[in-house]
Amino acid sequence: MRIVRSIAIVLFLCFLLAGCSGRRGVVTLRIIATTDVHGRIFDKDLIDGKERPGSLAKLASYLKRQHKENKNVLYLDAGDILQGSLEIYQDVTAQFERKSLAAQAYNLLGCGAVAFGNHDLAAGTSCYERFYDGTKFPILSSNVCFVDYGDFVPVYRMFEYKGLKVAVVGMTTPVVEYSIPSDRINELEFKDIAETARDIVPWLREERKADVVIGLFHSGFDDGRMDDDGVYENAVRRVVSQVSGFDVILFGHDHIPRCLKMADCNGDSVLLINPGPYACNAAVATVTADFRGSDKPEILTSGYLEDITDEVPDKGFMKKLSGWYNDVNNYADSVAGRITTSLDGRGVLWRESSAMDYVHSVQMSFNAAEISLASPVFTRTFFPAGDIRMRDLLALYQYENTMVSVMMKGSEVRDVLEYSAGLYYNTVQDVNGNLLKTKTDSESGKKMPETSLNNFITAAGIDYVVDVTKPVGKRVHVLSMHDGKPFDPDRYYRTTINSFLYGGSGSAIFKATGITHKNIERRLEVSSSTDLRYYMITEFTLKRMAGKDVDIRTVCNWRLVPENVVEGCLARDTIDFYVINE
Repeated sequence: MRIVRSIAIVLFLCFLLAGCSGRRGVVTLRIIATTDVHGRIFDKDLIDGKERPGSLAKLASYLKRQHKENKNVLYLDAGDILQGSLEIYQDVTAQFERKSLAAQAYNLLGCGAVAFGNHDLAAGTSCYERFYDGTKFPILSSNVCFVDYGDFVPVYRMFEYKGLKVAVVGMTTPVVEYSIPSDRINELEFKDIAETARDIVPWLREERKADVVIGLFHSGFDDGRMDDDGVYENAVRRVVSQVSGFDVILFGHDHIPRCLKMADCNGDSVLLINPGPYACNAAVATVTADFRGSDKPEILTSGYLEDITDEVPDKGFMKKLSGWYNDVNNYADSVAGRITTSLDGRGVLWRESSAMDYVHSVQMSFNAAEISLASPVFTRTFFPAGDIRMRDLLALYQYENTMVSVMMKGSEVRDVLEYSAGLYYNTVQDVNGNLLKTKTDSESGKKMPETSLNNFITAAGIDYVVDVTKPVGKRVHVLSMHDGKPFDPDRYYRTTINSFLYGGSGSAIFKATGITHKNIERRLEVSSSTDLRYYMITEFTLKRMAGKDVDIRTVCNWRLVPENVVEGCLARDTIDFYVINE
């Protein structure tokens, strides 16, 4: 009897241990993912007061319902969190005692992990370290490391659901190496995503015994930049074609929503989902693991995109962040200073403007610039004389671009202006021509520029004309430097540009000239430690404290010629014309 009882106890313990392992039956995991949220935390944009189509406040409601409907839910984000909204900007530039707003928001959402995005790195060391210190989850990137010290952040995180081991591995687009000035990231190196995946996926499978491997990539599906050294910006398609072992890849960076399945290099199916930007969609992936046949489960995946723009913002989420919300609202309403004349950008496409003059004057003051190249990244085009509030300055300049001082030949500056003119003007011979390259907005019915004004480049430091009767490439004639000295096309000038022109994939610098990403890095003089808007805010604040107004100086001197032809064309072209093409 004693032997029988011992056998029974042993069998019972074996059964108990098998039950504890959970590796039997069917396990289902629901994965929800966002990407490229760009700081859209609150339900309203506090610059213009409008409700946002997507926000983390709306996502909070969606996630709450998912947790009610599913036993196992994992929320992930594929990066680009720390730049792109007023609340994030206020948090990183004017809050030094509170914990990171972004960290608190993602903690409230129960985030399991995020991937490092290029904008998260561009936000600067103090910003992402503050975010990192405040999170209850890891920030992942397996292909970014310190040159001398190894891993920059954790490579992966393992989750377990009833014995199912799920590895999430992060990746960051290596184009960061070019898009952020080297003097800001000189301790980091960025490895190729496919090469990194070839090493880590087998290790996760064999050494860490992962049943499911999920890629969390801040890298788009395909295309984008690639240099002669084989640095691929958007690598998802390439990874799937070259690396086996992923079950799901959740990705972002290119802002293009996608949901599809592809066969990897072994013929196994991989689910690929990009929810697109600004928390308007959620990527929804279901992973089903069937252990009934053996201890090694059969894995099935399915997925779709869920539009969450009609979700009602979660009251609990907003209440817990109400202190931050009130602070941001008060900050947006606060007076930065006063201007003596209006900032007007309404005709920026066909004449010099005071709004662009101010942007150029800030850039000309950086590193003793001789020339400035800039674009009108306005979200509003007119600011009357008088008080300027913080929200006005952030509407005047939309992005957290830093300033970069580079050496450019005079002929290269002219080439950039030629390229830009070709995007926006037709060649006309008389007043009956259509001067502006326009399209009609489907909603408003207004005429708009064919190309976003982010690519419209003007210059300060030189005086020049654009002859619209000449063919593309022969229009720009530089008269002189702004101080009257001769302009030399063969001389190198200290030129201030913004960080998008320095490294952006659509930058006119690279499209118009023979300059490459490697080449411009060698021409780098210095980059600013803070963004251009911070310089504006600082000037306004110091003037206000001294009881003075900010004067808008004319530093940009250019015009379209012949003036009689231009005026005749514009009299027709600008009827119902909306200059801001978002």
